[in-house]
Amino acid sequence: MNARSGKLGNFVTTLLLLLIGGGLIYGSLVNVEVGQQIGEALKMPLVGSGVGVILILAVFLRWIGGGRRKPKETFIDFQSDDGSVGISTRAIQDFIERVGKEFAAVKSIESVLFQDKGALDIALNVKVVSGNKIPELSQVLQQRIRESVRESLGLDEIRNITIKVQEIVGEPSKPVPEEAPPAE
Repeated sequence: MNARSGKLGNFVTTLLLLLIGGGLIYGSLVNVEVGQQIGEALKMPLVGSGVGVILILAVFLRWIGGGRRKPKETFIDFQSDDGSVGISTRAIQDFIERVGKEFAAVKSIESVLFQDKGALDIALNVKVVSGNKIPELSQVLQQRIRESVRESLGLDEIRNITIKVQEIVGEPSKPVPEEAPPAE
């Protein structure tokens, strides 16, 4: 079902529900005679079943019309020497996550992008393997991602790379005893 027929289905469904609901409210609260006439009409098999079919169809049309929407894909645009280039935010996130997984100390990584006034902010949610120095890892990870995004994707305006360590996984590594220097 394409978007146009989905919108038409939503419109028809909404209109039918408003008419039926409005008629029932009007007949119950404003003009009781109309309400009694609606009640008598609904007792007739064809009218009552017809209204029931309309209500069921309205629900199905609503489900069909509203259930197949894809989120709109967003792009980050930049100017190159030959024109404009757009890269989907999903492609950039995948790239950043692949770069992050190059580090043995990173168990998992998820990225979120924010674009504001031509500059890009990157937020990383990271699970780190136990026994690693988080400040040093964070600094190297930020630097590596910044360089990779600039070199491979051509995005120069990276303002901030924020790292949030979500979890430290694994058992802490036991220190390896140092061997004593050979006696002379």
